[in-house]
Amino acid sequence: MLVEPGSPTVTARPAPATDRLETVPRRRRGRPNVLSREQVIDAATAIANEDGLDRLSFRALGVRLGVAPMTVHRTIGGLDDLHAELVRRTVDEFTATFVWPSEWHAVVRVFATTFRDLMLTHPLVLESHSRRGALVSTESDAVVAKVVGALQEAGLPDAEAMYTFFVVYDFVVGDTSVQVGRGTADAGRPERHALVGELLGAHSYQDRFALGLDVLIAGIESRVR
Repeated sequence: MLVEPGSPTVTARPAPATDRLETVPRRRRGRPNVLSREQVIDAATAIANEDGLDRLSFRALGVRLGVAPMTVHRTIGGLDDLHAELVRRTVDEFTATFVWPSEWHAVVRVFATTFRDLMLTHPLVLESHSRRGALVSTESDAVVAKVVGALQEAGLPDAEAMYTFFVVYDFVVGDTSVQVGRGTADAGRPERHALVGELLGAHSYQDRFALGLDVLIAGIESRVR
């Protein structure tokens, strides 16, 4: 109840409707929240990396951004569009970090190690790949062309160079899938197997990947010769 400062507390008589209209400001409807696509994709990337793609929803995005789910939907479109967009942006950011050497062995090694770093840093990329198909981005074709071109220049026939790229690609995806899938839980630790412990002691995914890549490159070299 509104009273004048210093006036006694008494039951006020209701003011006439005309007076109320003059003294109480009319409530103005607020403008709807405005988001940018970048804000939505940033939030979606964080949720997918932290909790997985299954937890990515308009409701989760709305909570994270402090807006209604429909506001997110109006900004970005459907969830499939959002998945494709966040994978595209993440892959493009990583492909921009490639520094290509001139020699084919090094080209294959740079591609494999950088691609692995991408999936370990952003599990959403690996999860999206396994559930939704190939990783397509603005720059992905240029990466494929660079690796395949280096293999062609090394002496592999066109078709063999293309399949060799896929062999390296599949090796990286498979190796990373095993590591990410097992995580750090005791049940997933390879060294718990008796023979692994006997021969290796402590198991290292990094050493395992490096050796596998060396074996792959040696195999490619035998085909080049």
